[in-house]
Amino acid sequence: MDRLEEVRIAIAENTVPGGSAFGRAAAEVIILTLQAQKPSDAATLRAVLSETTNWLIATKPSMTSVRTVSDIAWSRVDDGAESVISAMAEFIAESEQAIKLIAAHAGDVIAPGNTVLFHSFSGSLINVLRRAGQSTPELTFAFTESRPYRESRRVVTALSDLPVEFVGYSDAAVGVAASRADLAIVGADALFADGSFANKTGTLPLALACRHYGVPLYVVSEVSKLYEGDPADVAMEQRPSEEMHEGWEMAVSGRVHITNQFFEVTPADLVTAYLTDKGRLAPSELAHATIGG
Repeated sequence: MDRLEEVRIAIAENTVPGGSAFGRAAAEVIILTLQAQKPSDAATLRAVLSETTNWLIATKPSMTSVRTVSDIAWSRVDDGAESVISAMAEFIAESEQAIKLIAAHAGDVIAPGNTVLFHSFSGSLINVLRRAGQSTPELTFAFTESRPYRESRRVVTALSDLPVEFVGYSDAAVGVAASRADLAIVGADALFADGSFANKTGTLPLALACRHYGVPLYVVSEVSKLYEGDPADVAMEQRPSEEMHEGWEMAVSGRVHITNQFFEVTPADLVTAYLTDKGRLAPSELAHATIGG
């Protein structure tokens, strides 16, 4: 299997590690596709880029980083394939640097002795928690499972070397988890100009539980995930029902219909602040958080 096929399969099967990584993976797909097909004229380049970006957006409709990558690629198409490839490489480098900046800007929200609650998997989240776990004493990292893949376990595995306590909860016990937390931190797969964000399902119940118990909710994300249009334009991805029912005969037979919506939107009024590569932002400030600003 060559690298292009490997990355496309990872995107399609949802095994890319986090929303920021999906953006970088999309940029890599564009680079590898153009290098493989070597479009020799403008019309061919546009055809190849159209097929590639349409596939990326259709496969991961909720990942606005993928849309950002596609927009950047199209902004350079008139300058030729090499210019598009260069823009994609620049995006990857800038995204990798942004992840480091997020952790630096998020350092002051976690205090000694805190219980920090998180849900699902995020590369930015891992960096923030790792930095806190290395420098802040007596921390507890609490987490909800994030079914059906149980992505939160991947975060725990990545941070297992830290001197912190880990406490896990079922998704159904998110209210119990929030009642015992000092703060909650989640990643984001999409940011919207109205201050809302999209993330793995289970994030909205967590946010509501946090509001009920007076627990601040922070969202860590690159601003490259910001979509400035109507949030309704960004579909919430539906995954195969088989990922949930695990061979349950009532579902296999069609007697029970399973909905496996993978992402959901959390409104701005449930967010304490966004911790981004541009610094700490209030939800109302997201609209002005441009990539180059």
